[in-house]
Amino acid sequence: MDKANRHLIIGTAGHVDHGKTALVGTLTGIETDRLKEERERGLSIELGFAYFDLPDSSRAGIVDVPGHEKFIRNMLSGAYGMDIVLFVVDAKEGVQEQTLEHLAILDLIGISNGILVMTKSDLATPEELTDATEMTQEMLVGTSLEGIPSVSVSSITGQGIDKLKQMIVEQVNQVSKKQDHNGIPRLYIDRVFTVQGFGVVVTGTLIGGVVNRDQRMVILPQGNEVRVRGIQVHNEPANVAQAGQRTALNLSGTSANEIQRGDVLCPVEFSRATDNIDISLQVLTSYPKMIEHWSRFRVYLGTREIFCRMILLVDEAILPGDTVQVQLRLEQPILTFRGDRIILRDFSAQYTVGGGEVINPFAPKHKRFTQETISILAQWEEANDESVVTAILETSKSLCIEESFLYYYLPYSQTEVRDILENLESEGKIVRWDVSGKTPLVSDAKRTANIEEKLISVLELFHQQQPLLTGQNAAQLCKDISVDEIGFEKIIDKMITLDRVIKDGNLIRLASHQIQFTEEESIAKETLEKLLIDAGINTPALNELKIQLSEYNPDLVESTFYALLNLGYFIKIADNYFIHRKVFDETVETLKEYLVNNDTISVGEFRELGQTSRKYAVPFLEYCDTQNITVRDGNVRRLSTRLS
Repeated sequence: MDKANRHLIIGTAGHVDHGKTALVGTLTGIETDRLKEERERGLSIELGFAYFDLPDSSRAGIVDVPGHEKFIRNMLSGAYGMDIVLFVVDAKEGVQEQTLEHLAILDLIGISNGILVMTKSDLATPEELTDATEMTQEMLVGTSLEGIPSVSVSSITGQGIDKLKQMIVEQVNQVSKKQDHNGIPRLYIDRVFTVQGFGVVVTGTLIGGVVNRDQRMVILPQGNEVRVRGIQVHNEPANVAQAGQRTALNLSGTSANEIQRGDVLCPVEFSRATDNIDISLQVLTSYPKMIEHWSRFRVYLGTREIFCRMILLVDEAILPGDTVQVQLRLEQPILTFRGDRIILRDFSAQYTVGGGEVINPFAPKHKRFTQETISILAQWEEANDESVVTAILETSKSLCIEESFLYYYLPYSQTEVRDILENLESEGKIVRWDVSGKTPLVSDAKRTANIEEKLISVLELFHQQQPLLTGQNAAQLCKDISVDEIGFEKIIDKMITLDRVIKDGNLIRLASHQIQFTEEESIAKETLEKLLIDAGINTPALNELKIQLSEYNPDLVESTFYALLNLGYFIKIADNYFIHRKVFDETVETLKEYLVNNDTISVGEFRELGQTSRKYAVPFLEYCDTQNITVRDGNVRRLSTRLS
């Protein structure tokens, strides 16, 4: 790791009154119990914050969590985002109830870097210290903290403090930043207050990416958009906050009473919340109950606590110690990404039930106990990045999804996600669609190709069954190939570019399609053309034409008539009023010549010019207006300036 760019959070954990706050004070010189009640009772209630200066002059944040069982929610808020934990055990008292619960939580979250700190060593005999240390190390076996180094200290005498500082430096040098520290920036708010002259300030540990001054962000779940007016990192002004830093943000566009702890600050473009998630759940062996379907629990993510119902999908009941895939139906929406770690406690907040990893943040509702559901859950849990993208694109209701949606499943930096997508595109596994001024779209290449071929097949069949029609109605074609409108639009655009189809208005046809008339239709075609040419602009309606051509099948007359319309032989002037293009062109030339010589023409004058009646004259002139041939001026028409 580049030392100049390390941004780490060191946290404490352990039973109440085992010396966590005193230890932080001795290490940093900062008193983290800031509340009057905390100082009076000698008991940490809220999260405490300090910082630790490293030998290279970089600075690590320290979060001191309360140890009392009543404040487990606050402990959970502080544990989220820890890189290194100082696991504190009283050398004389040894392991206690909250020691075990804190360890279980750290294990469920997946924190694996830490130091076992045996505090109050000045009060314990050498034998007590040795026994407590060995017992605690045995307790760590099988957890994420198994094998961490240990040190005994005294915050009163200073014994072991220098050694602890050196061990912290060694841990910092060894720790590897998680991938989600390079992903989408999220600040789970743990404090909100107002500073006179500045306004609203929120604090938290920044997870993923960076936040810049003047950046527009959204507060969830309210959805309020705000601007970052100012940034402080470890009590010092900054222009940017980076992942892993304790951060204070001065916000404009909101008030303190509109924000509460547990809200999350995120970029505008990545603020889609969910209320249905699939998780891989590990139930603690210490949980004293069997879990049944639809049980109600508390879910903890970041600093947020919400209620949920658990949907059992694989088993009728879950026993302590089980690991199983379940669905959580959340009572309030949350912002979460694949791979996020969550903690569950029972409804009464008496026990920690277990924890899980989010495997599908936007999960559909599944049918319980089916082999299909079991297979889907197993596929999602084991999927690598490529499989995740494929699963999303294959199962989405829409053919194309916004590229930004994939970031909820690929919790990396935007550069890393783009690299993944570019590789998939170069391998021919996905199709990426540019959208002017908007987020690019992505679709599965195989699914896209199947729909393209289905479109060609449907059009081929349509042309076989309707040889006299220019093309199929676009809306009907979209329905026939079972694709959403946006996906249909993208595929049609692509097929047009490849010269495979032609779009004419709302009609789609194969580029190779040409209207073919049978011998009987050819005769009807010639007859219809002659009738409309001879009629001039006084053409009979289609029903009248069917009567005049009674020797032909009426359906044949109608299909031939509309084929001529689609081919441009006939022009639709108004509803049920069509004339031959040759007649139209000749009449327009006569009209234009008249207007050049006379400047204006009335309906009555056009009736005489075209040897017609008002029934035909009015719609003909109105059509000329729509075609920018004439311009109406009161009761007369003039030649359009485009033609004059």
